[in-house]
Amino acid sequence: MSLGATPTPEEIADALALEEAHARTQPRNQDEARTVVARMYADWRAAHEQGRAFPDLLSFVRDVAENGAVTHPERGETRAFWSWRSQPEGAPREIGHRYLAQACGRSRGMQVLEDSPAGAQLDSYHLFNDEVRGVLTKDYHLDLAQVDETAKAVWKTVSGRYAEAATGPVVAFAADIGKESVLGADELPRLLAHEKVGKEHIEFPVDMPRHEQLPPEIDSLIGDKTLRSQWRMEDIDPAKTSPKEFAHKLAAMDVPERLKESHEAALWRLGSADSYEELNARQQRQRGPAVNEFLPGVKIRPVAMPAAPRGPTAGHGALNPAAALTLPPPAPERQPAGVEL
Repeated sequence: MSLGATPTPEEIADALALEEAHARTQPRNQDEARTVVARMYADWRAAHEQGRAFPDLLSFVRDVAENGAVTHPERGETRAFWSWRSQPEGAPREIGHRYLAQACGRSRGMQVLEDSPAGAQLDSYHLFNDEVRGVLTKDYHLDLAQVDETAKAVWKTVSGRYAEAATGPVVAFAADIGKESVLGADELPRLLAHEKVGKEHIEFPVDMPRHEQLPPEIDSLIGDKTLRSQWRMEDIDPAKTSPKEFAHKLAAMDVPERLKESHEAALWRLGSADSYEELNARQQRQRGPAVNEFLPGVKIRPVAMPAAPRGPTAGHGALNPAAALTLPPPAPERQPAGVEL
């Protein structure tokens, strides 16, 4: 099986179980939060006894992000990334892409940030959880703004280190990618510029949703992995952008030679319409047989839309802080990388 293949029914079932198990780890009250913070404090004290002294608890947490191992010792070289959530074909409900990445990571031997030593340790601290935030500010007299800033900073730091550690092709579990998600804002730019990755070596196991405001040919074009890794869902938001604005952004993308002709045709069509309604009205008038004139042989996808982003957008796109960085799973959880990771 290809590492970038669509998740199997077994992997989907495993992802659902992982999501439910992770939801149960979320502190739901002050007592449960105190247990989490006590573990954090114990880790800080253990580091001190090992000769690694830190002036305060948050300095210790930052050190975990800056120096903790971001590679699982028993996994292969391929790294998985993720953002947001969707309902893959065959799944009974939406699944956080974090859990799909973890399930496929286990079955295919891929690295996943939340399964690495540093990622797992930070994830166990639940820094974005309201109850944990409350205990840190009330019991430990920490400034709430400082707690929140630390939470964002540590996940940005550890996800950046995780991306830089890539040694070859990577796999991104995402439907549409938000520009404020960890994946969209930080990880993908790093991977595109990475000498061992680049636009040709980012695979997407989750289908891109169909964007009804775009002609099928243009939608198929931006679904190519080399372009999918470069554009963001805000680029084609019909409520905030126009086809001409998207054409301007599409023109700036790095396009492989095999797509140059299709890219130019898309730019001409987008640039000739002032609204998506006008763009599609012209498409209806000109429509003949249902073929893909831009990418011959490429099937036009009747894919269901992913779940609309909920909660913070500045994260793995996300479900765990790499959620604020993530989006919340079914059980109540304050999230986001997307971990957007």
